[in-house]
Amino acid sequence: MPLGANMIGSCCRSHRVSLCHIALAALWALAFLWQSGSATAATQPILQVTATHGLLGLHHSALSRFLAAHMADAGLADWRFEPASGNSPAADRVEWSFKLNPYAGGGARSFGPPSMNEWRAGVHRPVTIEARLYINGEYQTLVETQALVQGGADDPDLAAAVAAVTRSLLGPKGAFRAIESAHLPAQRSR
Repeated sequence: MPLGANMIGSCCRSHRVSLCHIALAALWALAFLWQSGSATAATQPILQVTATHGLLGLHHSALSRFLAAHMADAGLADWRFEPASGNSPAADRVEWSFKLNPYAGGGARSFGPPSMNEWRAGVHRPVTIEARLYINGEYQTLVETQALVQGGADDPDLAAAVAAVTRSLLGPKGAFRAIESAHLPAQRSR
C-alpha cells in the first residue's frame, strides 16, 4: 500500500470519529433541552379561569375559554391558563366579572341592559372588568378596569382588555408581584 493511501484512510477514520462525537453531543444537547423545556412547563403554575358574571354574546363556558386564550396573549411566561372545569372552584384561579355601566350614548340615557340588536349592530358599551386572583384557595388581589367593548368571541377590544388586565394582575409590575414582594424580608444594606 502506498504511503499516501494509508494517510488518507487514517484521516477519514478520524474524521468519521469526530462526526460521530459531534452527532452524539448534539443528541445529548437536544435531549437536555427537551427535558428542561418539559420541566419548565411542569413548574409553571396553572390558573383555572372562570367568569362569575358574563357578557352578552358569549355563553358562560365559551367566555371561560375566551378569557384563558386571551390571558395567554398577555405574554407572561411564568403562568399557564386553562378554562375552569367542574362546579367547585379550583384552588389556583382567576375569577372574572363583567358589569355593564350606565350607557349615555345617543339622545337619551339608558340604564338598562342593551338589547340584542345593539350587540349585533356592533355598539360598544362601557363595562367594568374585575379579575380576582386566588392562590391555594386564598384570595390574593383584585384588578379592576373599565373598557368599551362590543362583546362576542371576535371582539378585539375585549381581547385587548383581558390581556391588559392579566398583565396588571400577574405581570412583573402587576398587583400580585407587588403583594408578593411586600411579604419578602427587607434586604439589609452593608
